[in-house]
Formats: sequence, C-alpha cells, structure tokens
Amino acid sequence: TYGDYYLLPKRILAGRGLPGLNVLLGSTKGTLTRNLIQPMQAIYGAGLVGNIRTDNTAVIFGETCHCLGAESVRHVNHLRGSSIKYCYGDEVATWHRDMFEMLKSRMDKAYSRFDGTCNPEGPRHWFKQFLDGAGADAYQQSYTIDDNPFNPPEVVARMKHNYAGTVYYVRYILGRWMAAEGAVYRA
Repeated sequence: TYGDYYLLPKRILAGRGLPGLNVLLGSTKGTLTRNLIQPMQAIYGAGLVGNIRTDNTAVIFGETCHCLGAESVRHVNHLRGSSIKYCYGDEVATWHRDMFEMLKSRMDKAYSRFDGTCNPEGPRHWFKQFLDGAGADAYQQSYTIDDNPFNPPEVVARMKHNYAGTVYYVRYILGRWMAAEGAVYRA
C-alpha cells in the first residue's frame, strides 16, 4: 500500500483533462480515510490531499475523486452510469463481487486504469478466481511481511509467533492465498 501513495498521484495527474471520473473504492469510506487519505495527507499535506466531503468526493492533487464504499451489493448503484478513467481500490478482497463486476463495466476508456490492493483470502475467493482467469489483464505483485523494511523486527517476530501454524500465517505473513476450510491448526 505504501508504494500506492506515490502511484496514485501519478495516475490521477496522468488523466488530468481527460474525460471520465476518478474513483477511490474501499470497503467503507472510513477505511479509505484511514488507509489512503490520512497517510497521503501526512506525506503531501492537506492542501494536496483533501478530506472526503459530505458529497463523497475528495480533491486530490487538484482533481475531484469520488470516494465510495464497496462492501455491499447496494453500493453497486453508485457506479451505475459512470465512465471511469481511473480507479484505486483498497482491500479489494473485502468488496462485494457485484461491485467489482460493475466497476469493470465502467472502465470504458482506452486509457482507463485500475490499481488495487488486498490481503489474500482463500483460493476460491472471487477476486483470486478473477486474477487467475484467462480474461484478466492484470499485473500482480505479492509481498511477505519481511518485504517491508519499516516494520520493527520485534513486531515482525511477534506477528510470526502469534500466527505460527495458522492459515493467517500463510495469508498475512507469507502473502499467499490459502483456504481455511479443512486446515488443521496447532493445538
């Protein structure tokens, strides 16, 4: 996610003046604020990265971005009829699948782009199936907890210890998709 704090402004600025909407989707507007807006404000300042307003928009680097929740099927209607040039998706695996399907249909420009992040879930999760599908035009990156040099070593050691022998170790420490069904946990 940290790298996205630098990618997102580049994507938004690259689309300046082009038709279409900029959209930030997260599980909720609260998670967008916590995971994206506030960290970017700490880097760039509130003058360049505004708060989410009551009309569900934020001005980021001079461009209006529509900030929407995606965890419920009822949120699908927020995208209906839109034409999206850029969408950033936070925690995509927590979204309702219908929201992602609607988003794909709204990315209707030759220059439309989507960047998304998530923690892995089970291998039968709808987003994993999309990523592995023949029709996905996706560049994927995967990271382990050890890839983040900013995590204090004692915190990494504690997390590895706490999750050892569980499906969450594979998901959150090793960054791999793993089913919880049928997993045998340590005693």
